[in-house]
Amino acid sequence: MKISEPGRGRRGFTLIEMLVVLALAMVLMLITIPAMFTSLRQGKLRGIAQETAVLMRLARLDSIKFSTPTVVRIVLPAGGEIGRVESFSDRNGDNKLTAGEPILATRGLPKGIKLMAPPNIEGAASVAGFTPDPDGASKPRIAVFNRDGSIADLGAFRFADTYGNYLEVRVAPAATARIELRKARLEGSSWVWYASGDGKEAWKWN
Repeated sequence: MKISEPGRGRRGFTLIEMLVVLALAMVLMLITIPAMFTSLRQGKLRGIAQETAVLMRLARLDSIKFSTPTVVRIVLPAGGEIGRVESFSDRNGDNKLTAGEPILATRGLPKGIKLMAPPNIEGAASVAGFTPDPDGASKPRIAVFNRDGSIADLGAFRFADTYGNYLEVRVAPAATARIELRKARLEGSSWVWYASGDGKEAWKWN
């Protein structure tokens, strides 16, 4: 009777096989990492724009429910604090947040996301339309929803990342205050805004 020797017939990985596996893993990483970073950047910009749209819809519903104006505004970064989007119930109708008026919601701007319109209009000047802030022209314009849910002045809040992608949250028309997310695309020398699903190439990301 033949007795098998201990360990005989067992086979491990050779050095060449392990190198091949490592090389394949490196190739997969090189392929997937750029796509992952693009997805993360896209998520930040889409996230703040979609959250702003939700915040504006909540403000509009609040204005109808309580028959009182509501305001959505951008608070620019200052004093070490990040910028934010916030909405409040404007009980006294002065377009200002005063003591006793409830803040409905607040969303901070993610790192790397700015209040910006194309090609490089940053800060208060990036807001299109809407109502002037009563605290002065240095403040971004504000979205004011009337007691019936209509918008006082048409406009859009615009956001951008550091790679030249721009999204806006637009409110129009005045009566129904439709809130829509749109992305900008450079066509010739002009920037054109497209809703999701429109413009074909417009919703490709840099």
